[in-house]
Amino acid sequence: MNFQMKYSEFWRLYLSAHSKALTRLIHYFATLFGASGLVISIITGDWYWLPITIAGGYIIAPMAHWVVEGNQPLIKVNAFYGAVSDLRMMFLAMIGQLDKEYRKLGLVNKGWGS
Repeated sequence: MNFQMKYSEFWRLYLSAHSKALTRLIHYFATLFGASGLVISIITGDWYWLPITIAGGYIIAPMAHWVVEGNQPLIKVNAFYGAVSDLRMMFLAMIGQLDKEYRKLGLVNKGWGS
């Protein structure tokens, strides 16, 4: 894992590795799937759901890279930055600012028709 890379460098690399809308959609699903474990664990009091759903999310997300994007997931670069970036990307999409972020960084956002 690369702990010397600045987050701003990773963020640019992260967005370029998630240029296709379907890749991002799969990541949003994986993130929500992982987070659902926390909700289920709180409601049921059965904390074994948390590692199961987080592991499930970490299995689902890399498939988007191999099948849709045609690149390698960044989990080996920095897993913590990756998790933070998943949440940041999802938040920016929810507030309609993700395309603006791609443009700001000079990256191509390949939407649904690309």
